[in-house]
Amino acid sequence: MIFTLGEHTFTSVKYSVLYFTWKLTELWGCILLSFAVVRMQKMKSPDLKGMQFHNQRERESRTNPDIDPDRAHLNYDLLHQEKIDYNKQVKGIIESQKVSERKTRKDAVLVNELLVTSDRKFFDGLDPAEQKRFFEESHKLFSERYGKQNIAYATVHNDEKTPHMHLGVVPMRDGKLQGKNVFNRQELQWMQEEFPKHMQSLGFEVERGIASDRKHIEMSRFKALTLKEEIKTLSQDANVLREALRESKKVDELQVSKPSVFDRKHVKLPVEDFKALKTRAKATETIETVLTRNEEMNDRNSDILFSMAKDLENEQKKNDKLQKENNGLKQANLDLQKENKTLKSQLTVLMEFAKSQMSKFKEWQEERQQERSREQKLARKRDQGLER
Repeated sequence: MIFTLGEHTFTSVKYSVLYFTWKLTELWGCILLSFAVVRMQKMKSPDLKGMQFHNQRERESRTNPDIDPDRAHLNYDLLHQEKIDYNKQVKGIIESQKVSERKTRKDAVLVNELLVTSDRKFFDGLDPAEQKRFFEESHKLFSERYGKQNIAYATVHNDEKTPHMHLGVVPMRDGKLQGKNVFNRQELQWMQEEFPKHMQSLGFEVERGIASDRKHIEMSRFKALTLKEEIKTLSQDANVLREALRESKKVDELQVSKPSVFDRKHVKLPVEDFKALKTRAKATETIETVLTRNEEMNDRNSDILFSMAKDLENEQKKNDKLQKENNGLKQANLDLQKENKTLKSQLTVLMEFAKSQMSKFKEWQEERQQERSREQKLARKRDQGLER
């Protein structure tokens, strides 16, 4: 009876600790989800040289402390073995397809650069070959989408904290630059939804990222829910550990008694086994430390949860305020449209009135001119009569 109790207690405690460890791993794994990230940046002519310096590491960066010069040799470009001149490369792509003789506007968007990446956890799980395949498949997808001839460069950086690729797309379509049409709202939505699906189909464990305008609120809500689940799990584990500790302490109260044929309240047990059993049960005292640490973590997570809930509430208030301002601007825009329509109508009336007045004025001028001509003729006749 005593042996069974001791073994059961120890087994339960051991299982609870293992379960607790697994649960934390699972929870933190949820927090560190790997998102597929594609961010687009518009670049005009003055931006190209600076981007060339950055992508090809032609100058030492004084603004990006994440760059490790000792790892610069790990960078590469999927299209070019040597460094290139971005202005010449982009100009060559445009001139080879342009159908008009007109010069490219100075303020035109020449390159839409896509930054392709994920989080550090995702890349840590890939070997160098798989990591390169991730960027090669990304390049292949966007090359087929926007035209292989329109890709100016595809530079992969491995010398920063998180690997990423700068993919330069010259937005040429139908012989002219059409950045607004090539990368319109629908296209950006396609990138956010279809890129992760495509990479998943190729065996990469990534998911769709959170939209930038909802990211802060959604991540706060997600972390709050995750912490709530963690607190619930910690509370359950604490109860299991507390019960196991209470049961295990009963072993310390056991005493060896001499066996008797008529004594049915005790079980015969060798002294060595009993001492081993006590030593084994005493090991569960370490659970008190784990329990205390878990309770401290519980309190800390509760504070974090409260803080996040407050931040979420503040963000919601800001969102509501912005929504009201947006509605107000929409109404103001409608009012301006109505006023503009009224002014156009009034302007049309004024224009018609001005035309009619101008026509009358011309008629009056012609009549006045004719009258003057008649007066001049009569005057000449009078002068002729007097001379005679």
